[in-house]
Amino acid sequence: MLPLPQYDFLPTGTHDEEARENFCRGLAVKLAADIRPSLKTLFETEVKPAFEAEHGREPNFREIAKAMRRQTKAKIWYRLRTDNQDRMYSVTGDMISRQAKTLTDRALSVFGTTGSLTLDPTLEMPRYLTEVDIHRKPGGYHHEDFENDISPGAQYDRTIAVHNMGSQGINNDDPAHSIANWIHATYPQLEPTQILDMGCTIGNNTLPYKSVFPDATVYGVDVSAPCLRYAHARACALGTDVHFQQANAQQTGFADNTFDIIVSRILLHETSASALPQVIQECYRLLKPGGLMLHCDAPQFDALTPYQASLRDWDATCNNEPFMMTVYDMSLKDLYSNNGFSPETYIQTFVPGRYIAEKKIDPNATPGFSESYFVTGALKSA
Repeated sequence: MLPLPQYDFLPTGTHDEEARENFCRGLAVKLAADIRPSLKTLFETEVKPAFEAEHGREPNFREIAKAMRRQTKAKIWYRLRTDNQDRMYSVTGDMISRQAKTLTDRALSVFGTTGSLTLDPTLEMPRYLTEVDIHRKPGGYHHEDFENDISPGAQYDRTIAVHNMGSQGINNDDPAHSIANWIHATYPQLEPTQILDMGCTIGNNTLPYKSVFPDATVYGVDVSAPCLRYAHARACALGTDVHFQQANAQQTGFADNTFDIIVSRILLHETSASALPQVIQECYRLLKPGGLMLHCDAPQFDALTPYQASLRDWDATCNNEPFMMTVYDMSLKDLYSNNGFSPETYIQTFVPGRYIAEKKIDPNATPGFSESYFVTGALKSA
């Protein structure tokens, strides 16, 4: 069974719905931990030697992806993973649609018991979120069908446990717990009073910063009103004092020099070539002198082998994440230094996952194919 949080506005499934959902998770683990490693063997024994014989050199990650897409076994893997993604949204969508208004009423009943929620109905959605159904989710995460709808947030909470294959704990918050504790240990001079999480979605990777830094005021911003409603209800249910605001990470509306720490989890690759520099400029503007910016995303390709990098091709070609292959191939050090940060302060490392280590989870059965979380960032000069 899926490890799930316990609050009464998380959608619950019938026996058959939960069986289908668990099938999705089981197949995801099978595809990731059992079948995907065999594709590497196929690459090393057949595809790579054939490419080298023809071209006299090793293939780059784009050439590997193109060559692997021609292999029957890889085609089947692509098809099965894509079908499983759609099946996951189908079963959770059915589950939520029949109880959406009840869940919303339950969420509204806990509003305001801690923290705060500020929405901006005039906020325009970025084009990079409206032109495709990101992650193949019908309507994306910002669409709402009725007043105070929380459905996209509720669906995110259920599906993330399937997508992460249960590797990030019952509250799907191990990345933030691991990274917040790493920050605390690595930068003891930081005694933050203000922390911002950009692109916070449902706040699962926002709340742990309040746990690790209890004296800090923690904010989470996102463009999705239904996800933020869910995030606020979730924080209230878990008794965590966090302030959620609807804002674009390119222009948040906070004052200059407000935050000691700015973080994000899986934000950078969801933006665009024009938006990403503006996000980094906003981080620099918002940080206090000496403050820390840290973004957690999948590893940059310069931290991987060409074959490992090629595995992201499914996300880009099948999972509606068109910016992924571009951002992972760029120099984030240059991006950060071109938008205010000194290159001498650049950070790039892997942070060990606490839950993954504790539960001895197979690294293949994690979204990042690793037991660690990849982070990049920089310090604002004092």
